[in-house]
Amino acid sequence: MRRIVLASGKGGVGRTTITANLGLALAKKGKSTLLVDACLSSPNLGLLFRLERAPYTLNDVLRGEIPPSDAIYEGPHGLKIVPSSPSGDLRGVDWNRLPPTLDSLGERVEFMLIDTPGGLRKETVATLRAGQEILLLTLPEITSLSDTLRTKVLLEFLGLRPQGILLNRVRGKDYEFPAGEIRRLLDLPILGEIPEDLNVRRSWRKGEPFLELYPRSPASKSLTELAEKLSRKVSLPQSAPGGP
Repeated sequence: MRRIVLASGKGGVGRTTITANLGLALAKKGKSTLLVDACLSSPNLGLLFRLERAPYTLNDVLRGEIPPSDAIYEGPHGLKIVPSSPSGDLRGVDWNRLPPTLDSLGERVEFMLIDTPGGLRKETVATLRAGQEILLLTLPEITSLSDTLRTKVLLEFLGLRPQGILLNRVRGKDYEFPAGEIRRLLDLPILGEIPEDLNVRRSWRKGEPFLELYPRSPASKSLTELAEKLSRKVSLPQSAPGGP
């Protein structure tokens, strides 16, 4: 089982959107895939699957009130989702329960994609430490790259090494950093580039993943290619904690 955490320096870079649609792309390729919304303080993943009123959530699991299997919901193409409560209520949540919860949830799937909050708050660090592979999502712009670089340094201080970068909302403008410069700046491989696509915003308004609504859109094609790349690899490039 591949346990992949999608992280970012700050919010607003499209992390939840990419998590949902990449998971759907893997599911459409026949890969058993589970999405976990670990953004307990600011959850949005469930909105794209109409799970904002789900009776049981990851919050309940981490409080010890229900077993992990009770918080799993079925999405399109066999995709499975574990949402968080839209209330953002963290009372009684025990982050020490997260690693065994993820172990239990991952027993019968090939891929687990975990959405985390931006930055390095307590819930983010707990999720990153419980993951196996970390992908950093960033925009090809100076402020986002600066946040991403700081996040990478802090991750390595914690003994965590990201496996690669996903560039989101690429417009091809002259004010954007090209992929080669970003690769050198962050000293990480670029695993995918997702172009700016108005269909992404349209999909949020309709409350469904853009890959389902607009499968031939530029962003959908990019994520389908990324899903194919992930499907072919046993795992992403691994580095020793804190190593080069």
